[in-house]
Amino acid sequence: MSKGFVKTYFRLTLPAIIAQLVVFVVDNLNVAILGSLSEKAISGYTIANQSYDIFVMLALGLSGGFHVYISQLYGNNDKEKCNRVLRLGLKICTAVGFIYSLSMFLFAKPFINIFIQDPERVAYGVRYLRIYAFSLLFYGVNLMLSGTYTIVGKAIVSMYSGMINCFVALLCSYTLVYGKFGFPALNVEGAALAVLIGRVAEFVFLVSQMRGKNSEFKLFGKGVPLGSEVLSQVLKTAGPLILNETCYAFAFFMIVRNLSHLDEQYISCYTVVNNCNKLFFVASYGLSPAVGRLIGRNLGLGNFDAARKGGNDILWMCFYVHLVFGILMVVLSGRIPGFFSLEGDVAQVCRKMLISKSMLGLFGGYSNCFYNIFRIGGCSKQIFLIDGIFSLVCPMRVSFAVCIFFPLPFLIAYICIDAMNVVKTFICYSLYRKGVWLNRLA
Repeated sequence: MSKGFVKTYFRLTLPAIIAQLVVFVVDNLNVAILGSLSEKAISGYTIANQSYDIFVMLALGLSGGFHVYISQLYGNNDKEKCNRVLRLGLKICTAVGFIYSLSMFLFAKPFINIFIQDPERVAYGVRYLRIYAFSLLFYGVNLMLSGTYTIVGKAIVSMYSGMINCFVALLCSYTLVYGKFGFPALNVEGAALAVLIGRVAEFVFLVSQMRGKNSEFKLFGKGVPLGSEVLSQVLKTAGPLILNETCYAFAFFMIVRNLSHLDEQYISCYTVVNNCNKLFFVASYGLSPAVGRLIGRNLGLGNFDAARKGGNDILWMCFYVHLVFGILMVVLSGRIPGFFSLEGDVAQVCRKMLISKSMLGLFGGYSNCFYNIFRIGGCSKQIFLIDGIFSLVCPMRVSFAVCIFFPLPFLIAYICIDAMNVVKTFICYSLYRKGVWLNRLA
């Protein structure tokens, strides 16, 4: 990597990194608040949060298909068509989010029972999910809006929106869970309500930004509707992404279910380790602005050599981030479980899982890099094969083997499943070298 790239990377991604960092810090603080209630509260939260993990994959697929074209159209200075694609994506995300949120509210208990049977853990999960479900509608819409700013290199707006969401949610969580400032103590329901209020606050901010006088994006406008050919092209890109994210979400839905059936008492460790992984390696997970500017814009202009150089540099950045912060995570692994009120054997398993994740996290980071690079190049079919289908064929099947058919200790089973990212990385790298992602769509 050149010094110029490093400066450009952080100039583009710093707002997104800060926004993601705030989100991950607040997520960890919220889990810590739930941990102060009970370890079983974290387990219930973990299972209820599977509804989010499923929806986020669907929302990423929906918004991702539209963001590909928004990025390249914006880079090609076709603002009118860019806004029409944005409005169409927003309508679809809203409709899908409403249906999904309502379904989670109506079927909260059957959903939780898929994973766990312990009555106390189930009760925590159901109470949380019946309120939390309605925040998913706003999450999908916010992802479409904030992602638009991020993908065109204006991540500062996304940073502000994410910070507003998180600070509002954290304040409300402290207030409503413990009953501060004259409010009643709502326990786990207060944590769910806090998330909902935070996402509503973010939605209000983003809408106000896009409706401003100087905004380049227009949420409302008559304009000429998208031609059938353009609409077909957008949906052709989005379709495989949606199918991919659905397969990916289902695979990890089953993985969490299998781990829960293997041993319910350690499922809280799963959430703690995943949250810490995002927090420590945030610099490589907030790379969308760099991909949009260094790769998407160059693809839109047909500068394939510059796009390839940008991709190479991003992969090297991922390596260095995981090297440095992986070491830091190992050093702090002994203290992290106590922060979440985990004790005894559960704390020991959590510490060992953190060390494992610090070593294997690089391959998860590479997978994320390749996903973003292939997506911006419109490689929906390749993404479907190496992400969605791969998740069904490898990690999910391994989880059945090590959790159900030949049950191993929870820690060993977790490592076997996580190690599948090593295989995935080599497959992705082979396709990357072949240049299948070097496509001009706009």
